[in-house]
Amino acid sequence: MTRSYAIELLDTNGLRNLEARQWDDLSAQALDDNPFYARTYMLAGLGTIDTNANISAVAVRESGQLVGLFPFRLKRWPLQLATAAGNLYQFSSQPLVHRDHARGVVAAWLDAIETGAIPRRWTFRNIGLSSSFLRHVESLDGSSAAELIPFDPYARARLTRLTGGFETHLESVMSRSRTKDIRRNIRRLGELGELRFERQGTPEAVAQRIEDFLAIEHGGWKGQAGTSFLADAAHAEFARRAFCGDGAARTSVDSLVLNGKPIAISINLQAGDTMFTPKCAYDEGYRKYTPGLVLEYFVIEAFYRGGECSEMDSATTVDGHVIQGLWNDEIAMGTVLVGPRGWQTRLSACVQQSCAAVKKATKGLIGDSKVREISIVARDWRRKIQATQHSAMIGGAGFLHAVELVAPAL
Repeated sequence: MTRSYAIELLDTNGLRNLEARQWDDLSAQALDDNPFYARTYMLAGLGTIDTNANISAVAVRESGQLVGLFPFRLKRWPLQLATAAGNLYQFSSQPLVHRDHARGVVAAWLDAIETGAIPRRWTFRNIGLSSSFLRHVESLDGSSAAELIPFDPYARARLTRLTGGFETHLESVMSRSRTKDIRRNIRRLGELGELRFERQGTPEAVAQRIEDFLAIEHGGWKGQAGTSFLADAAHAEFARRAFCGDGAARTSVDSLVLNGKPIAISINLQAGDTMFTPKCAYDEGYRKYTPGLVLEYFVIEAFYRGGECSEMDSATTVDGHVIQGLWNDEIAMGTVLVGPRGWQTRLSACVQQSCAAVKKATKGLIGDSKVREISIVARDWRRKIQATQHSAMIGGAGFLHAVELVAPAL
């Protein structure tokens, strides 16, 4: 029987009102796991930090069933471009494509690009370059007028089980000196009191540990720099909704607990058989004991001991993260542009590659802390200008808002 796939363009309200059961079912059956496009996580953003982001989506249906979802923002300069939806806390732009309808969904999406029924050029940041979705695009682009251009690559750490278990992992992946240092710090922390590893998964316990995480993060350098969740009420509310909200993407929280108090916390989001670790923090009062690394040691041990997931994804967006020296595998990530064959698509890719190079160079020159400071100052002045309610200030507020949004991406 031939299947027929229908394309539907949703505005922000349409995305908010998408059928909850169908969205949840699509997330559970997705070709490539992505908890950051799960219903609770997306709605948390739309209700807080993305309220004015004008996020739209392409929905693909088969006999009324939701089998594909491509959230995006529309940019109109220098060429119209759909940028897969993302904010500071979305670490994958992998669209949700039902695994049983993958080829049909991708073909319908590419056909809609070719006919102009939806934006003709799409950019996906922080996407797996060997993902099943992109393999389907590549297999179909020969029969369509579309082409795929990858750029700005980096490696993201993954954790998979090695034959031989945890001890084999320590011996073959982690350096002997690092393992020795971590075990020494476990002993030193144990001398301060009762030390234990804890994984919480019930809604009540998760909610409490999220509050603990927010407090620990705000008490450290992020709080001082004004970039912690608690530094902005909208961001704090996003965290509570995204990680604790109704139907949250199977959230669990790992904690290193000393004398009943967590001193390091890692938040987990599970999608399919993959557990993602998007956020972690440690109490800087225990910095000399490297509590973050100690917690990671116990997380790896729990991974080999348990069966909650088949692999873990670090959700990092840069090369050289410390976790790459602790986990045993990695995947190639990057940015991909999909659009009609021709000079306009190549020009769009060239512009984006140049912007990515400028961002990297800027970070190298002024550092992450200065980028954050620029964003914070722009946000504060934008709010002051908007508070004047003076029409002559609208342009200035708009410029500062652009700086505020761009700076964290640097």
